[in-house]
Amino acid sequence: MKKLKQVIQTAVIAVTLLCAPSMLQAAAPLTILSDSAQISIITCSPGTEIYELFGHSAIRVYDKEQGIDEVFNYGLFDFNQDDFIYRFVRGKTDYMVGSCSTNYFLMEYLERGSAVTEAVLNLSRTDKLKIFAYLLENSLPENRTYRYNFIFNNCATKLRDILVQNVDGKINFIYDSEYLTFRDAIMMYTETSPWSQFGFDLCLGKGLDREATTDEKMFLPEILGKAVSNATVKRDDIVRPLTLKKNQISEQTLVNPAPLISPLVAFILLCVVVAVLSVWCVMKKRFIRWFDAIFFGLNALFGCVILFLILFSKHPFTGSNYNIIWLNPLMGIPVLFLFWKRLRYLEPFYYMLVSIVLTLFLIGNPLMEQVFNPAIYPLVIAYLFRSASYVMRWGYRLDDPNRNK
Repeated sequence: MKKLKQVIQTAVIAVTLLCAPSMLQAAAPLTILSDSAQISIITCSPGTEIYELFGHSAIRVYDKEQGIDEVFNYGLFDFNQDDFIYRFVRGKTDYMVGSCSTNYFLMEYLERGSAVTEAVLNLSRTDKLKIFAYLLENSLPENRTYRYNFIFNNCATKLRDILVQNVDGKINFIYDSEYLTFRDAIMMYTETSPWSQFGFDLCLGKGLDREATTDEKMFLPEILGKAVSNATVKRDDIVRPLTLKKNQISEQTLVNPAPLISPLVAFILLCVVVAVLSVWCVMKKRFIRWFDAIFFGLNALFGCVILFLILFSKHPFTGSNYNIIWLNPLMGIPVLFLFWKRLRYLEPFYYMLVSIVLTLFLIGNPLMEQVFNPAIYPLVIAYLFRSASYVMRWGYRLDDPNRNK
């Protein structure tokens, strides 16, 4: 009965393939896969651009007898689509799946010097046909678009889900690692790009600091590749490895250049300059409102971005972001003090409030359920120096017997 069931499944899938339209960019004619056909997961190591930092995953269908050698890629998007940047920030970006020849797909990664590995899957012919049929169906113009999510629905998680849905048996993905949060996983791949790492830490809140399950860790292409290579499939009490063999298509030759200066070093230097300036202002009893309008105005500008992400973005983990305590739109009030002199009587009260909030943020930091980038601390201290200098200047004026004159 089991053999009869497999024969019926194969026949149904074969009819589906024969009736399906041709692949989007496939040069080979559509046909049933031969017994020697292979389906594999291709993993490309990271590049230097921000959209390349996490690498890439794709699925290859190779059948020498039928002249098929296609890669299905779930990482396609149209940068020229209307309101792309706005939609990306909102978490409403649509990605697409498309296919092309394997040589064409590999060209970009070989030229930039990325390592490319291939895990040839240990599948039955029925499994191969089901996956092939799924990919063809998914590549149709009416099906090819999906709502992208950089952690839960991307080029890597799509492939994981395809295997789970179409391989006969229960897949046990294995990735040997200790406790790993989403932030840990992202930081692993942004170590060579500290400014990008700083940006991720600013924009993503405390949800990023929960432990990721094995399935969730596979949002990163290289972790997906390792998990697939170590995975097993259990069917009818028989356990077999999911991967038949691994091929190293190319070695890593790309070297990520270190930035001239890291965020931590840059903001420490800035903090020193601001501290010296603040001490000078207190000693000379001076105000430099134009500097504070720029300094605090930049804080408010980035604070608007953080607030927008918290309130309106559909991206995961942008909510509950405690960076909003020190990086927020209200920090732009010194711009008003610069242009509207009638408001300056509020300066001491405003800067006292800012000083208290920043001090409590620094003191209570260990109690918060969010990991902060180390580079924010000298930046917060710099803002504390500027706000405290106004409070001290105000205090000196109260002690000045000639203040009424």
